Amino acid sequence: MARFDVAVIGGGVAGLWTANALKAKGFSVVLLSKTALGDGQTLAAQGVIHGGSKYALAGKLTDSSEQLAAMPGRWKDALEGKGDVTLQGVTVLSPHQYLWSLPGVTSQVVSFFGSKLMRGRAGSIPREDWPEALQSPHYKGRVFRIDEPVLDPVSVVQRLSAPLKDDCYLGDCSLTGCDGKIDKLTIDGIEIFADKYVFAAGAGNGVLMKQLGITDFQMQLRPLHQLIIRGDLPDFYSVCIGNGPKPPIVTTTHTDSKGRTIWWIGGDIAEAEGVQRSEEEQIAYGRATMKRLMPWINWNSYEFFTARANRAEPFTESGDRPPGAFCRAVGNVLVTWPTKLALAPDLSDQVVAHISGTPDRADAEQLPLKRPETGNPPWNLGD
Repeated sequence: MARFDVAVIGGGVAGLWTANALKAKGFSVVLLSKTALGDGQTLAAQGVIHGGSKYALAGKLTDSSEQLAAMPGRWKDALEGKGDVTLQGVTVLSPHQYLWSLPGVTSQVVSFFGSKLMRGRAGSIPREDWPEALQSPHYKGRVFRIDEPVLDPVSVVQRLSAPLKDDCYLGDCSLTGCDGKIDKLTIDGIEIFADKYVFAAGAGNGVLMKQLGITDFQMQLRPLHQLIIRGDLPDFYSVCIGNGPKPPIVTTTHTDSKGRTIWWIGGDIAEAEGVQRSEEEQIAYGRATMKRLMPWINWNSYEFFTARANRAEPFTESGDRPPGAFCRAVGNVLVTWPTKLALAPDLSDQVVAHISGTPDRADAEQLPLKRPETGNPPWNLGD
């Protein structure tokens, strides 16, 4: 039997960031993960610290874009070692992203990104400063730079887990309780008691809520079917501006376990109809899409793969992603979803606000349980 101030269930960015923040406040914390750290949404993320610009593609700022506006600054502070949670040493893949417009995109949308309203979020740049992938005389669009950094998700998980090396355990939790109040948590025969329990398990929150009979709100899953392109590719951290409310493609560049360059592609291609396609259909559609959007590149010389993932979040009537991070107290439980990687600091703030007070047990107990390792990003699986 062991006792802690707070038990955090979930080893992704939400759980890791929150556990770090609580530990910095002096609380004794135990973090429990059913899988390797980061498995699921965190390591399937593109690593973009959104400031909301992507959600203004319709030519206006939205609730989502406003909720995200402060997040790049919060993450940059952490990268510089400022605040309770530090990310010093995390690999910054790119300090910014590029917005690039397709031919035929309405001048209204393009003008919006060069407007005073977007000043400080996006700015047009001259051709000589364009990324290599767009340095072709055949490309006739506009390019904007947005100060939203792109981080390596693996190094984020590794850095956030380092201060918690004595506080993280691997195993499947069983809960005893009802109506949102946990009486006891058991993992591999070890009973754990805490004053507060934080559900930060992404899709796993649904199982935990069911165990406790929490029905005040529900979880929804929004699936993705993302594209992986492998080969001798230049770095490209970008959002494509089309005429629709969502970008046709969002591209980040990563290195796989064998040192090969890959483009990890999300955006509209990975949603809706993309989810319905088989792997073969998505690859064929992806090749055709890349040839249409960037015809100056010989896509036949690259390998194409796909990977599926689920985004877990609170249910909305529209089925769309909620605009901000979600934290709801039920009994002695806090049910949380960041809804975006970038919103992890905001989610952590909400959790800490609920658990404010004097820590009762500053020294965390050590448990005879396995330790979780860092997981693998999707582009390394099956390699």
